[in-house]
Parts: sequence; structure tokens; C-alpha cells
Amino acid sequence: MMDPAAVQRFHEDGFVLMPPGFLPDETVASLASAVPALLRQDGPERVMERDGVTVRSVYGVHRKGDVFPGAVRHPALLGAARRILGDEVYVHQSKVNIKAAFAGDQWDWHQDYIYWLQDDGIERPDMVNVAVFLDEVTEFNGPLTFIPGSHRHGVLAATGRDGMPLGYEDAPGWVSTLTADEKFLVNADVITEMAGLGGMVSPKGPAGSVLFFHPNLLHASVRNMSPGRRAMAIFVYNAMSNAPRKVENPRPAFLAEPDVRALVPRTADLIGEPR
Repeated sequence: MMDPAAVQRFHEDGFVLMPPGFLPDETVASLASAVPALLRQDGPERVMERDGVTVRSVYGVHRKGDVFPGAVRHPALLGAARRILGDEVYVHQSKVNIKAAFAGDQWDWHQDYIYWLQDDGIERPDMVNVAVFLDEVTEFNGPLTFIPGSHRHGVLAATGRDGMPLGYEDAPGWVSTLTADEKFLVNADVITEMAGLGGMVSPKGPAGSVLFFHPNLLHASVRNMSPGRRAMAIFVYNAMSNAPRKVENPRPAFLAEPDVRALVPRTADLIGEPR
């Protein structure tokens, strides 16, 4: 379980990286082995890079099969999310982000919460992103870069841009929130100011590392320059007391979970671990 010191680091810095072993190796291996099949499944939840060939993300993975639904209910992840948020939780969104060798594109500077506030009706940032490294994350394959402490300044995003990003002109409107050209950009002067206060850091580590980060933490990532893949499974837990209000034109269920029920821990024999 996540200890109080780690929870405190999360609240102070906006993130905390747990080393391999926080999740059992068997669970990480099961998640990694499920990725190739996910990438082959065509559908609206699979988002491609601008080249139209390379998979960028697959959304709604906590709704698919047994492996990912079991992982989001693993006692280590679920227990940590409960401790951080001080509440029962459910998964509002989940995805596998892929940065393919040489082809994985960037993510511009942004905050996640603005999307869930504006598009999904979630009124407070009482949420936590949990990223499970399915490959080693290095300085060469597009690690996440954070500005520590920036989450404490609230929503910093500029007004959302109009229109669709280049290469996605014929896609549904909600796709504009998922591409390399962020809909809600943060102005460069704000990034400069925040970096001057908190610096910048890119958490890196072997496969099996687990990264917890706040939805208002400023973050970005560069393209993958390496010959190796960088894959992460990301689960977004929301506090039950922060359940979304009804919105007009809600996003698809694979982007905004409509079934808001508190998760309960899943037993070991259902998630591929030793009893």
C-alpha cells in the first residue's frame, strides 16, 4: 500500500513515482500482453497519429475483457487512489497511450482536468491519474515532463481553440481533445512562470513502475526518438463525492464513464496473481 510519506509527496509535488514491485510482476505482464490485441481492434476508441497508420491511444480499456477491469480494482492501485482522494472512487476514464518507435508524437503542455471540467461536468479536480509503465521509460522515448507544484495554482489553461487539428478534419468533434494539438493549450508565458517556480522533471523508470499525478499538474511529452516502444496504461480515478453533473452532448462512454459506482477490490485469482 502507498505509505503516508508518498501521499504527502503527491499532494506537495503533484506526483509520486512508485518503483517496480508496487504492482506484482504478473499483473504488469498481463497488462503488457493484452496491448497488441487492443491495438488491432478498429473502432472509435482507437485514436491514430496524424499519419493515419500509427496507433496513438486506445480509450475505455477498463471496459474491455478481464485484464484491465481487474487491474483498476487491484488493491494496490485502488487503495492508493482512495488514500490520495480520501473517498471511495470509480474510474472516469482509462487508456493505453502508445509512443511507437520513431513515430510516437508529442503531447503539448496541458492540464487534464480542464477537459473533464468543460466536457464532462466534473466540478472539482478530486481525481488522480495512475500511469502503469508497460515499457521502460527513458529520456529518449518521450517521457512525461512535469512542472512540480503547478497543480496548486488551479486551472491555467487558455480558452479552447476552435476547429479540428491538422490531419483530423473529418473526425468527430471530441477527437480534438485527444491529439497532439491540445484543445486547451497553456500559454507559453504561464509555462515559463510555473517552470521558474517549480522547475521541470521527467519521471523515468523500468516497466512496472507506477506514476500517480494530479489532474491539474502541468505536463507534456516529446516525441519518441528511440527504436523502442513506450506504452503506458493510464487509469483516471474520480472521487465518488465528485461524480459528474449531467451535460449536453456527453462524450462517448469510452471517454467519460457513465456508470458511476464505487469500485471494490478484485480478488487475486481474477487478475493473474499468485494466491
